[in-house]
Amino acid sequence: MTAITQVHIIEDSEAIGVATPVFQEFIDTRGSVPEWARVMAHRPEILATFYALFKATMGPGLVEQDNKWKIAYKVSKLNGCAYCVGVTEAMMKKLGVSDENMRLVDTDIAQMSPDEQIAVRYAEAVTKNALEVPEEIYTELKAHYNDGQIVELTAAIGLFNYINRFNDALGVMPR
Repeated sequence: MTAITQVHIIEDSEAIGVATPVFQEFIDTRGSVPEWARVMAHRPEILATFYALFKATMGPGLVEQDNKWKIAYKVSKLNGCAYCVGVTEAMMKKLGVSDENMRLVDTDIAQMSPDEQIAVRYAEAVTKNALEVPEEIYTELKAHYNDGQIVELTAAIGLFNYINRFNDALGVMPR
């Protein structure tokens, strides 16, 4: 898939305001600034706020990080966001998720642990139609997760639905 970014990519030297420390944090922690951040930097306040939400949602929390990245992968696959699929695959590998376990998210969730299964089913239901998540999914979700964890899972699902659409709408792809 070839995409053309619909807006100018902000280079390091062009970052202004609160985008500057966000760019520096990316450089310090991962060696480069991701393309989505370079695009979002047209609105530094949105970038800084989104990045804070991203770290709070996808970083250490109440739900295991690898489980959150598995649902982010599922959401990205459902939405067809090639960029985010690549990012989620890389993060899962970094967290020690095997290729086989990644494949299960797509092909055979029945082989996953019960808490992972319901998280993936919940992610799919919310992504497809958040207003019509079946009650049995909530019942099963509550058997494995407390309210704080459900909020965290839902935040991860919403976050990736947002960034998938942001990247796809603006043609954001890695360099």
